[in-house]
Amino acid sequence: MQDSPLNDIRLGEVTASWARHNQLPVRYEKTTSSTNDLAKEEAFEAAASEDVKVYLTDHQSQGRGRGKNGWSEGRAGAALLSSWSYVLGDPPQPTLPPRVGLALFKALQNVWPFLPWSLKSPNDIYLNDRKVAGLLLETLSQGPDIRVVVGLGLNVMDAPADLETATSILAQLPAGTPLLGDDWAAFLDRWMFELTDAVARAAEPLTTTEQEALRWALNLRPSLKQKITRVRADASLEDGGGVTPWSEI
Repeated sequence: MQDSPLNDIRLGEVTASWARHNQLPVRYEKTTSSTNDLAKEEAFEAAASEDVKVYLTDHQSQGRGRGKNGWSEGRAGAALLSSWSYVLGDPPQPTLPPRVGLALFKALQNVWPFLPWSLKSPNDIYLNDRKVAGLLLETLSQGPDIRVVVGLGLNVMDAPADLETATSILAQLPAGTPLLGDDWAAFLDRWMFELTDAVARAAEPLTTTEQEALRWALNLRPSLKQKITRVRADASLEDGGGVTPWSEI
């Protein structure tokens, strides 16, 4: 990918090219209901027997978040609309969602360290006080086989016009600083590295380093009403009001 601005490029198509270049199994559709739906349809088919497979689109007609929440998007091709499907050896523990959230936070901060990233539980990424990304994890099982699908929506070049609380990476870059193709490739490389490491430890408790990193990332959000005083090894959060399991947020 050339070191040039990504202005009118369709991110799904560009990211699919990155995946093929890195010899990652990938399915790209210009439009679909949701990439998580695609990943779940193929989860246990022979065509998706790979340890990892990436699903990409430029427009989702039924994008969604946790519970009954939907996922809104800006113009087609301006966001990373993706799902990353992994084989698991053991059932995941409640530590996996925060571990994946931390992986995304670290990948973004590695490429754009001058932007004010923060993590909002259960799994949103914010720039200042505006949402820029959301994660949706779904675990599937069939007999002894287990897969986890990590859905990632990231506003890169545009944000939904009807959501005042949303933003994009491009909107937050300093004046005169374009979004470069090489930077996008670097983000994808780092995200793949961090995500694969997180998934490999899906059944493990958080390390003390991860606990402190999560506490720090969560407390960076300017509008957080009550600071997190501790993140436990099982991903429960402690603040002045008590203890809340991550899975109940």
